[in-house]
Amino acid sequence: MRVLVVTNMWPSEQRPHWGAFVKSQVDSLSAAGIENTIHEIEGWKSMGRYVSALRALPAIAKRCGAQLVHAHYGYSGAACARVRLPLVVSFCGDDLLGRPDEAGRLSFKSRALIPLSRWAAGRADGVIVKSEEMRRVIPGVADVNVIPNGVDMERFSPQPRDQARAALGWPVNGQVLLFAANPEEPRKNFALARHVEMALRARGADARLEHVYGRPQSVMVQAMNAADVLLLPSYHEGSPNVVKEAMSCGLPVVAAPVGDCEERLRDCAPSAVVARTGEAFTEATARVLAAGTRSNGRERVAALALPAVARRVMDVYERAIARFRGGR
Repeated sequence: MRVLVVTNMWPSEQRPHWGAFVKSQVDSLSAAGIENTIHEIEGWKSMGRYVSALRALPAIAKRCGAQLVHAHYGYSGAACARVRLPLVVSFCGDDLLGRPDEAGRLSFKSRALIPLSRWAAGRADGVIVKSEEMRRVIPGVADVNVIPNGVDMERFSPQPRDQARAALGWPVNGQVLLFAANPEEPRKNFALARHVEMALRARGADARLEHVYGRPQSVMVQAMNAADVLLLPSYHEGSPNVVKEAMSCGLPVVAAPVGDCEERLRDCAPSAVVARTGEAFTEATARVLAAGTRSNGRERVAALALPAVARRVMDVYERAIARFRGGR
């Protein structure tokens, strides 16, 4: 099968983290026999890039001989409106749920653009969302599949902690709280992670917060093996990749009840999903650190290994083609 992949995020030398999970899925589909052609819409530069893509994509699809279009992110899906081929749209989270500000309220821009993503879902032949929460906001849309992003378990694998700390130049001593997101992104709630650090230090703990963002996946693997716990206090998420990647490395997680965190971490120990408050996060983090062990997350996340997820995505492709040919 020949697929045109339309995405507004793709790793580059300047932005190695940008859309790494999209590339991982594309690579796993290629390994399964799919012929992929990538078209990146640089929407982060200008919303006008989506309008340009709307005009250009029919010719691009024809030129590469695509049999199906797979768009990543709602706006990318909307930009495929003029392509007369089966369309699968993968939604990533804030395209359907909105993007909160520092107070946890949805920004005006994201509220205004949610209807565009819902429209893209309604005209697609197959829809992929990352969590049940996302499925619930598009009622009435046919063939909605909850398929979290897969985990590259070969890359995100356990390593000796001291070795990982040495590679990063981190001190060997002390307990490390990892914040694996952009601290300047209000939705990620870095302030709460900082509060946990300060509260633990006030109790006499030798704990420090490290934030790692915008780095290649190889560095993130080292950070997850060097840390003692991952903190995810976000206001909104779809199916946060960092949680699954941490689990694959055996790194315990303390997360807010967002996206599919409760489902992923239900039987993962030591880990916790708690209320998004300073007291709850501090107490849960203290318990995890006191346990002093790695988690059983690797076995709990094995069902989301990249090859298994690729097979599920290919099933969606087959149904989308059949639905397109049958006139929906």
